[in-house]
Amino acid sequence: MTKRRMHPLGTTIPLDAELDRRSPLELEDVYREHAAAVSRWVRRLWGPARASGTVDDEDLLHEIFLIVQRQLASFRGEAALTTWLYAITVRVVTARRRKERWRQLIWRRAAPELAAEPSDAASAEHARAETSRMVYALLDTLKERDRTLLILFELEQLPGAEVAAILGIPEKNLWVALSRARARLKKAFESRYDDGKSEGVSHGDL
Repeated sequence: MTKRRMHPLGTTIPLDAELDRRSPLELEDVYREHAAAVSRWVRRLWGPARASGTVDDEDLLHEIFLIVQRQLASFRGEAALTTWLYAITVRVVTARRRKERWRQLIWRRAAPELAAEPSDAASAEHARAETSRMVYALLDTLKERDRTLLILFELEQLPGAEVAAILGIPEKNLWVALSRARARLKKAFESRYDDGKSEGVSHGDL
């Protein structure tokens, strides 16, 4: 049995790794180098609707890195560290979305009215925000698997192999799943926006 030594932040590092003079991953280093990216992934996966609920980005980030702390010693490098972190982020966000969904239905807030005529820059920003809201409203009608797949591939623009690794499916199955998810999103778009006619969103946004 491999002996382990406890490190200050709770991560356990195999003693034979130290004897082999390998550099074990430290939680502080992982957090420092990847926390900003993980926070961005959280915002992307959740979408703009998180602002209307009880979800806080820092809360989710803390939850993700608690899991990282518990599992870091078992990371063996079969996949890239970013892929491993992304998979944890997807699981945490998906689980929290399920818990928060009923709260959002009850506590959904109306968007605030603009107090004054916006400038051109403000109008452009408002248009981008509205387009994002509408796209995520469509994504939210899909099953979590389809929603996550489209966000990772279409919005995050991750390579197919990495998306497959994050979702834990064979890459050859990814393209079939992606095609079906796109078809479901297109159907939702046409159903909601009168056969694709809308001022705020177009097929190009999907």
